[in-house]
Amino acid sequence: MALVYIRNLVRSTNRSSTDVLIAGAGPSGLALAQALRKQGISYEIFERDRSERERRPGWVIGLHHMLDDLKASIPDDLPPVSSLSNLLPLTKYFPEAVYYDPEKPNQPKIGVRGDESEWVIRAARHRVVSWLETHISVQYNKQATKIEETEKKVKLFFQDGTSAEGDILVGAEGARSVTRRHILKGKDPVKTPPVGFINGSCTLEGEELEEQLRLGHSLYIVDMNSANGSPMILLITLIEMHPNSNSGKAGFGLVWPDDGATKEDFWVYTADAQELYDFVVEKTKCLPAKYLTTIKRTDAQKCVPVLKLNTLLMDSMPTGRITLLGDAAHAMTPFRGEGGFHAISDALNLARAIGKINKDDVDNIKEIFGPYQVEMLERGKRAAKLSEETFSKKREVGGSEFYIAWGRPMEPLPDEHIE
Repeated sequence: MALVYIRNLVRSTNRSSTDVLIAGAGPSGLALAQALRKQGISYEIFERDRSERERRPGWVIGLHHMLDDLKASIPDDLPPVSSLSNLLPLTKYFPEAVYYDPEKPNQPKIGVRGDESEWVIRAARHRVVSWLETHISVQYNKQATKIEETEKKVKLFFQDGTSAEGDILVGAEGARSVTRRHILKGKDPVKTPPVGFINGSCTLEGEELEEQLRLGHSLYIVDMNSANGSPMILLITLIEMHPNSNSGKAGFGLVWPDDGATKEDFWVYTADAQELYDFVVEKTKCLPAKYLTTIKRTDAQKCVPVLKLNTLLMDSMPTGRITLLGDAAHAMTPFRGEGGFHAISDALNLARAIGKINKDDVDNIKEIFGPYQVEMLERGKRAAKLSEETFSKKREVGGSEFYIAWGRPMEPLPDEHIE
């Protein structure tokens, strides 16, 4: 530990400029900043939103197979990651994702469940962002407009007339990344997938909340293929518990494959809230009442299409002083709950790569960033394809292509005893 501290101290005192510029202060950009902070590598992080509160909160992120890596890669002065669990202050439940087929009401619970080992933690996205922002100074209202690079430096220009210079630039600004368009010379392979999605949220309390938690502690999906004659899924998720432990925020999402969603004039993008809500009510009216509580408690005016979904598949990208991570490199739909997982995994892998480079040797940078990019793009592309295909066909329990949650296949769950 002492040798690491001395090495980082020497590095910090010998710098003449910022090592790493990070464009984007979402979960991936902030995770990268934390991992660099632990290594003593200087950085600046910029966010296009005008303030922390401007960004739409989003739903929930599943943190699972990279948890040990995350804990080891961030500084010790952050609160424990377990404190992010959206089930807290409840302690009687473990994270759980469950599948239901209304045609088989007596089928045992099918899904994936966490345990005492805390191998999976579900956390509201805004809480993950706030946690990762601990001791990080984010520069808000910094919309990137232009990038210039030389043999030795990268310069990032912003809409407000300011600029920043560093040795490395990391594009972490999401699916509409300015950084990606720069390195691809204006080309933009991001696409809108053929998936319709309408969502809403509400507050549940008392017995209604308990009923939904019993159906699926974290989330459950209702397979509506039998009711509609075509693939359609109702997602119900706990977004977060409230501190009183008797109420919480829950959300629903109605999801179906639809080629029309790839077009700018898709009806979901232009419909008003009441039209969206009426569509959801009509499509779900044949379901048992227990699955409809969240929809019924949602104010129709809060029923909205999610921000337009994106899918981004890239086989390769140039290597140099500029690289990407997260949605900027492999945007995916949220239907396997893996976008945040892969974005943070990218950040931790990239931080290790940055820790090995000689910033004055561009050939060395290319040599080290190359393997990072190959692994990141391949892993992200695979996940993006699987997520987009999630609702494309009827899936059978026990089949090789049945649903996955948090990287594990859904299967019959053992009975649980909740006190």
